[in-house]
Amino acid sequence: MSSRSEHSTHATGAHRAQRRAPRVTTTRTQRPPARYEPYLDGLFTYCLSVLCEHDAAAVTLGDVLAVAERRLGRGRGRGRAEAEEEPSRPWLYAVARWACLRKLAELRERREPRDPTGGRGGPDTALPEPVADRRRRELAALAWPEAAGTTAAQREALELHVRHQLTPAEVAAALGKEPDETRALLSSAACEVERTRAALAVVELGHCPVVARLAGDTQVLLSAALRRELVRHVDDCRECRRMAERATADGPWPGTAAAPAALPLVEAPRS
Repeated sequence: MSSRSEHSTHATGAHRAQRRAPRVTTTRTQRPPARYEPYLDGLFTYCLSVLCEHDAAAVTLGDVLAVAERRLGRGRGRGRAEAEEEPSRPWLYAVARWACLRKLAELRERREPRDPTGGRGGPDTALPEPVADRRRRELAALAWPEAAGTTAAQREALELHVRHQLTPAEVAAALGKEPDETRALLSSAACEVERTRAALAVVELGHCPVVARLAGDTQVLLSAALRRELVRHVDDCRECRRMAERATADGPWPGTAAAPAALPLVEAPRS
């Protein structure tokens, strides 16, 4: 009787353990909800421009969408109107900024060395050459030589305004700044861009030997130091200053425009 009871107890326990055992599941590729489709390329480009690594940018974008979905779910639980539940564009960029800063802190903590192309080592460095080449070209497309003279704060606001087409009020909301402070930041940044654009025009059109020596043969990307030297020379050289004035005579009023056309976005991976 005792052995029969023990056998019954053992069988019952095994059955319960079997029921409690977690089921093995497979992860399936999921597309982001359709409501985020208009923002995906911009958010991915923003993350990529900050992190300089495609895989890290994709993971960070996933974090942003997860945060947005949790917020959306909480709003529905409280019975808010559908229009109030949808995350706004400035809010999404604010979350992306926060997520990128968090990811950068993680990368610094792991002390991953940067590679010569501007990446940080890791998943992007062990790819088939065609994929790696495409990613290098996409990173290069984010370069903006005319913004070489801006500060980090000016560049951040300018990128959101010009590349991502956020209004000054939306930029202020995304950065957590006052609207007046943001407008002043954008105006000063636009002036620096125009000064650099004038210097680049002199490099392209002028025949000054000093400019030729400073710019060298590549004349493609400007470092901050080279930009300072070029702008200072254009300001001091009468011939170069006249050349710059002629090249920019048809442009907008100083401080009112940061770029002649929209800057490119990198397509986000949908999976």
